Amino acid sequence: MSSSAISDQMDVESSSAFSPAEPVVDGAFVSKHNLSAEAYQGFKECADSLLSGKVAQPEQLAFIQRTLQICENVILNFEDEKQHLMSDVLLVWAMKQQKLSIATLHTQQLHYKELDLINLQFEYFGELLQQTLSGLDYLKQYYPNVGFEEVHSKVRNLTHYFLYYSIIVSRQPPSVIVKCGEAENHRRSRFWFNTEIRILGGSAFGIDTNNENSNVNCYLITDETAKQLLNNAYLDIFESEEFCIEPNTTTFQKKDARGIKAKFDDMKVAKKVQLRRDSVATKRYCLCYNIQLQTNCGIELVGKKVSLPFAVLVGPKADVEAKLFLERSFADLVRHPLSDIPTHVSCAEMADALEMKFQAIVETPQKNTDGPSVVQPRKFNMQTKQHLVMRMKPNQQGFLALDNFMKLAVAEEFQQKKSGASEGEWKLVPFYDWFFKLAEITNKYLYSMWYDGLIYGFCSKEDAENILRCIPRSVLLVRFSDIEYGKVKISVKSRNGEIRHHWYEHADLNARSLNSELLSNHKFSDVDLIYPDIDLEVALGGRNKPRVRLPRNLAPDEIYFDNQGAAT
Repeated sequence: MSSSAISDQMDVESSSAFSPAEPVVDGAFVSKHNLSAEAYQGFKECADSLLSGKVAQPEQLAFIQRTLQICENVILNFEDEKQHLMSDVLLVWAMKQQKLSIATLHTQQLHYKELDLINLQFEYFGELLQQTLSGLDYLKQYYPNVGFEEVHSKVRNLTHYFLYYSIIVSRQPPSVIVKCGEAENHRRSRFWFNTEIRILGGSAFGIDTNNENSNVNCYLITDETAKQLLNNAYLDIFESEEFCIEPNTTTFQKKDARGIKAKFDDMKVAKKVQLRRDSVATKRYCLCYNIQLQTNCGIELVGKKVSLPFAVLVGPKADVEAKLFLERSFADLVRHPLSDIPTHVSCAEMADALEMKFQAIVETPQKNTDGPSVVQPRKFNMQTKQHLVMRMKPNQQGFLALDNFMKLAVAEEFQQKKSGASEGEWKLVPFYDWFFKLAEITNKYLYSMWYDGLIYGFCSKEDAENILRCIPRSVLLVRFSDIEYGKVKISVKSRNGEIRHHWYEHADLNARSLNSELLSNHKFSDVDLIYPDIDLEVALGGRNKPRVRLPRNLAPDEIYFDNQGAAT
């Protein structure tokens, strides 16, 4: 597939997760809720007439039959509204939550805020269910054995289903949790994470008032146990043999009008026994939350909620993180828990996932003691997305084989042999390793310049030269090397029009910042701009002016010159 066709496809399909649409009125919900409310109003008028004694005795049987018919219409409308809230609203939100779980905290927080509107929709529907159940309670009491018991049972079952599935894991664990000391790879040495259980709606049934300060327990389970839970929600849970989770209990709290929540803050995974890295790298774990809630209508909500799967590592392992990135980004874990990763995805899907993953690595705190960073992430432009997906060789239909992300060699790294400092060999580097390494370098050495727009980023040598030729003044462009692993390239167009390229390894950037290098190295002294039109001195703080060496005033006497002659 041509690069222009790929670009056109991504223009149509790509919807960056960094700027989600503002919450808008859900027209489908409004329409369905109005139909439910209208049907309920008809039921209410019939119930009021029967319970107030306005219906004469001879007419009661026919009136009851008409009321039962109206009840069936109510149930049909309720089922339709429930299906919309569960499938078109909550399921869609949960599927997007899975994809965004590899993104920045800023992006995840924007998505989390969408639950406020969903909570309101659940409250509206819950009020209709509660009022209908209340009316049916009276009708079956005063008019027994005429059919209201069956209607009440149907509405109660519908309500039970709705309330139970309104309990969600609103904050998921990360895809990879590393349990180790100060990992040599700084970006994977952050151990703590937060999760949360939230109940949407439920106020009409007293879930918030009846369960505030009630306990909820959390267990770390294996994916095998999670599979058993799919078939038996009442399965007795035992913790993983290798690890335990802390804290493992908290309470439901209601702090505002947006539902009741149970927050597990600063969660950590602890080892129970000494483990090898490889022994747990292939395993998947889940968090299992034990739920037991009371309502004011006699329905008890008992069951278990299971998080998305994740890996627990004893030490950093990049290939495992890469596989979990693919799993969270492309597997259908919400509709089909613990399902496999697809073999191919569209270029647009991969481009968006790479964008989110890169920004998440860039924002990761470098030390365990650093707090989380919640900043507006810098977006990839369309050229960057196109460049990245083309490196993974999409097919004619615009789809990428996910094996290419894991296995396709895109760069080379020179590895020295232990026997001699100058001896070594070139090793091929797969796409995921090349991509993750550049994100790490940006996080550790280029953070400020990246967010200030001074790093162009992903770009080939040929594209860089074509871009620079279009700029009339002397200009430089900072890009990531396509071929050499973990290197940053500076492409420069001098005032005479000559184009040259310089490179730096991350060890060089550790010794001196790129900012200082661009200001002080004479190779860049004649450069006016950073691409596209950013004044270099203004952006970086001004060049250090070279010190002019002045002649010393020695004022020598005659003896000085006599000694010069003697010296020769």
